[in-house]
Amino acid sequence: MKEIKEYIKKHEILLPESYIERIKKAQSVGNRHAVSSWNHVWKSVYTMLESFPEYLPNTYLTYYLLSKETVEHSNIERTRANEVMESREKDLFEGVDHYLKTGEISEKAFYAGSHGDWISDLAVAIKNDTHARFLVITENRGAIPNMPYDAMVELPAYIGKDGPEVIARGPIPLFQQGLMMQQLNSEKLIVEACIENSYEKALQAFTLNKTVPSMNVAKSILDDMIEANKGYWPELR
Repeated sequence: MKEIKEYIKKHEILLPESYIERIKKAQSVGNRHAVSSWNHVWKSVYTMLESFPEYLPNTYLTYYLLSKETVEHSNIERTRANEVMESREKDLFEGVDHYLKTGEISEKAFYAGSHGDWISDLAVAIKNDTHARFLVITENRGAIPNMPYDAMVELPAYIGKDGPEVIARGPIPLFQQGLMMQQLNSEKLIVEACIENSYEKALQAFTLNKTVPSMNVAKSILDDMIEANKGYWPELR
């Protein structure tokens, strides 16, 4: 952790420039991590670490702590979704078509990476009851004392045939708890909005979300999403 932090502070970016240049040149699954939006993420880790140096920030926090800067950097004509569709999704669909025609498996299309290895190891731990340690998302049930009992949290756990044996911890600091509770309540409200067909609760959920700067912006986003998702969403009243 110490060495990673020192590297980020020295180079003002999470990944070495040489690595980014290498994956730009290699026409492989990983090359989407070298595009402009990802470069912004890698550099944002430095910005967040400068203000909050105690922890190494998760890259997802770019959206929550630097939402204004992330939006300003974004290209409305080519979003992160477009980048995924042009790389990983395209490689996978083409690889499936190639396999169905020839029976050959392309490593480029079926690249598993660390997440694939992790899923395989997790399956082995469940089947063989190994009680190996993993980081999993599970119901809190008091593991974090100052989070709701039914909240879904990500914690280390020993995995066996009977499921996770979560490793409990002490209360989390107020700043992190505040971020987590805001997101948790936003998600609970959107679920209630869908069940109750409630426009007001959907608007509350969007307003509460840390990535949305104001109630008026939340309303504009919600109304646009209702229009774009006609036929898929419940009718909100």
